Amino acid sequence: MTLPPAERFARAPLVEGWDQERLVGATAVVAGVGALGNEVAKNMALAGIGRLILCDPDTVEVTNLSRTVLFAEADIQRPKAEAAADALARLSPGTRVTARQANLVAGVGLGELSDADLVLGCLDTLRARMQLLGRCTLVGAALVDGGTRPWGGEVRVWLAGDDACFACALSPHERGASDLPWSCADLYDDGPVPATIADTAVVASWMTLAALRVLFGAPPPYRVLDINSLTGRTAPVAITRNADCPHHAPLTGPVVPLPVSARDTVGTLLNALPAGADPLAWSEFPIPAPCPRCGKNDHRRAAAGGVRSCPACGEPIRARSSLRLRDAAAELHLDGLGVAAEEILPVRSTEGKYQWHRLGR
Repeated sequence: MTLPPAERFARAPLVEGWDQERLVGATAVVAGVGALGNEVAKNMALAGIGRLILCDPDTVEVTNLSRTVLFAEADIQRPKAEAAADALARLSPGTRVTARQANLVAGVGLGELSDADLVLGCLDTLRARMQLLGRCTLVGAALVDGGTRPWGGEVRVWLAGDDACFACALSPHERGASDLPWSCADLYDDGPVPATIADTAVVASWMTLAALRVLFGAPPPYRVLDINSLTGRTAPVAITRNADCPHHAPLTGPVVPLPVSARDTVGTLLNALPAGADPLAWSEFPIPAPCPRCGKNDHRRAAAGGVRSCPACGEPIRARSSLRLRDAAAELHLDGLGVAAEEILPVRSTEGKYQWHRLGR
């Protein structure tokens, strides 16, 4: 039997400042559905949030089972987002859950990030965290981001363009493309980063509390919260706005809707744009590479930078990649090139100026 919502959530409205109606009407994106994402998604669903979008490219591994409340042994090798969505449907039938087995850029478009009431970052590398922060700041999407470390963790909150963000406290190298683990001071090159469910649950609880306060219109006063499980001390960390930090430049100018979705083809997109317009993707995709010996195009897709033999003459061909959607075959579908649903694409005009165009559903 499914309990009526009023009875299911009878205790929460007794908390001063709680707004169940606002929570039921809210949508949150959960980026990363590993251990931390499991806990955060579970907490938000049990609290009664209306919709969750879960985004993760990976599948469940046996090592996940000791730290993930939403995964079971039967879920091994299933997409994490799908397994978590099924478990959440049992825990909180009133929460609509959408699963996306994809990385962040391919799984959630800037339009969806912009429309969401909150983004919850549960990623485990600095590169992914910077990418999420950058996409949120482009469209002004409120972000609560978390990370764990042995015996502790951290919660970071970003709400507005003038806010100091956690990247303000990083060096240019740390903001760069290197895929450093969350704790830059402690690199674990010999194996996985140490982690336990105890620290994961504590960090997820703080993230959930910050998220609820943001959704209820009374965000926490801190922007970075340090959690030290060894000392039992949890304290805000002061950060200041760094003028050199690149994560404070939102999209400028109007965003023009397009009658095209990510399920449509490149040709359909080009036909919907002004003549000569040059749409760009946010991540590179492989394109056909001509053989340097016989000139035959190799249309087999390969990871950028990879090398394969020409199917005609055997000559090695290095894979090529591009951001220009015009470089892709017209019959290819946009989502097959890593373009997310409701993405906002930068489009260069024949005069060299950029405009923003949003894909439809």
